Amino acid sequence: MGLVIFSDLDGTLLDHHTYSYQPALPALDEIKKRGLALVLCSSKTRAEMIPLHAELGLDAPIIAENGGGVFAPEGNPVVKGEHWIEAGGGWKVLEIGLPIAEVRQRMAVFKDQLRLQGFSEMSDHEVAKLTGLSKEQAAQARRREFNEPILPPADQAAGEALVRAAEEAGLQLTQGGRFWHLLGGGDKGKAVRLLSVLYAKRDPDLVTMALGDAPNDLSMFQAVERPVLVARPDGSHAPVELEGLTKEPLAGPAGFNHAVLAALERPL
Repeated sequence: MGLVIFSDLDGTLLDHHTYSYQPALPALDEIKKRGLALVLCSSKTRAEMIPLHAELGLDAPIIAENGGGVFAPEGNPVVKGEHWIEAGGGWKVLEIGLPIAEVRQRMAVFKDQLRLQGFSEMSDHEVAKLTGLSKEQAAQARRREFNEPILPPADQAAGEALVRAAEEAGLQLTQGGRFWHLLGGGDKGKAVRLLSVLYAKRDPDLVTMALGDAPNDLSMFQAVERPVLVARPDGSHAPVELEGLTKEPLAGPAGFNHAVLAALERPL
């Protein structure tokens, strides 16, 4: 019996402020030692995630842009069937959400009225300033393929108006640690379920675990057997409630490390 671990990045495996994963190294080493799959599942683009995937020495698929697409190295055993298409650079993609051009076209109907500002209107410099990323990293963050990050609404009324406008346009909204995201048809939970089915074909007794820190991780939590909500930098937890949810008291990569090592001590 094996374990597949799905993990959010910013605020979970990566520190919210520094983007470092150093505190998670003991758990990452143990995952490699045991030959377990660690699937990165983030609002980040594949342009951002593939370099990190290589840096961490992973071989599992990645779930990009809140489940808009699942990317996998061509040699990965889950890559079977005509729905996987070439993505370049030795990767294949399973597209789940609407393409970014369609998302932005639908967003244009209400963007000006609600005074929205998304990544498409921002420069690399502006994104870098908002996120603390380098200018090169910000450029990678703006290479969207499936969903559009936007600045959070000013207040609850603005948020409710945005939700209504998005629904009327056939789009969904999800809230991340820094931005809200407009997307069409894909979400983390759908992508996690899809990959879990593919992994279970090789191991029917598979156990799944997910770690995240924000409301946009709820669908991912709902798709696994062992959901873990890590603390935010101030020690509080995002307003996420789910039966069986473990609330990890440590934040960011320290929380990831503690929760994963604790899970590996339990019998699967």
